[in-house]
Amino acid sequence: MATQDNKSAGKVLAVLDVLLRNFAHGFSPGELAKETGFSASDITRYVGTLESAGFAERITETGRIRPSHRLGQRALQILNSLNEAESRIQTSINRITRVEK
Repeated sequence: MATQDNKSAGKVLAVLDVLLRNFAHGFSPGELAKETGFSASDITRYVGTLESAGFAERITETGRIRPSHRLGQRALQILNSLNEAESRIQTSINRITRVEK
């Protein structure tokens, strides 16, 4: 059963990977099926999984599917973390290379 779960998880992530290509306009279920090669029923199931977990959402005006704003928030958290790390590294470099008089 674990192998089947891993395959399903991989397919859900493949759908998410496609969704990440077009946040602004999203994709229709048919477009997702075409991009992934999955059946329409599989797309319905995988998108449902992503929506339930908060990683995908429907665009109200069009009904198309896109990554959720939650993913954008996580991306900003990653960027902020990297910026903080870069700042700490630069501080260390400055301290190491500072010439004392």
